[in-house]
Amino acid sequence: MSCPQEPPGPGPQHAEPPVDDGLIGINEIRRIFKLGRTAAYELTHRPGFPDPVPISPRCYRWWASEVSAFTAALRRESPRASALRTARPRQPDPAAPPQRITGTVRAARTRKEAS
Repeated sequence: MSCPQEPPGPGPQHAEPPVDDGLIGINEIRRIFKLGRTAAYELTHRPGFPDPVPISPRCYRWWASEVSAFTAALRRESPRASALRTARPRQPDPAAPPQRITGTVRAARTRKEAS
């Protein structure tokens, strides 16, 4: 399938590539966002994520164009969030008292003898 070429001229410099508007599954969502299975399912339940298209009682797909629009909105909405992800981990406050581990200590189990 060939795509029609746009005439040369001024246009957006960071245009998104055209998305084939088909239904995509959770594996494609995992690949797009580079997530594991659980994180991908949590993403699909996030507010603002496109509604799924039920294929059967336990099978869902999402429109590729809607997922693409969601990813573009994420990029526009939060350039600061990516800076926070790459920031150094927080150091503990030296003025704060150290946290204590509380709980009951129990004896370790002994190993069974090989018979």
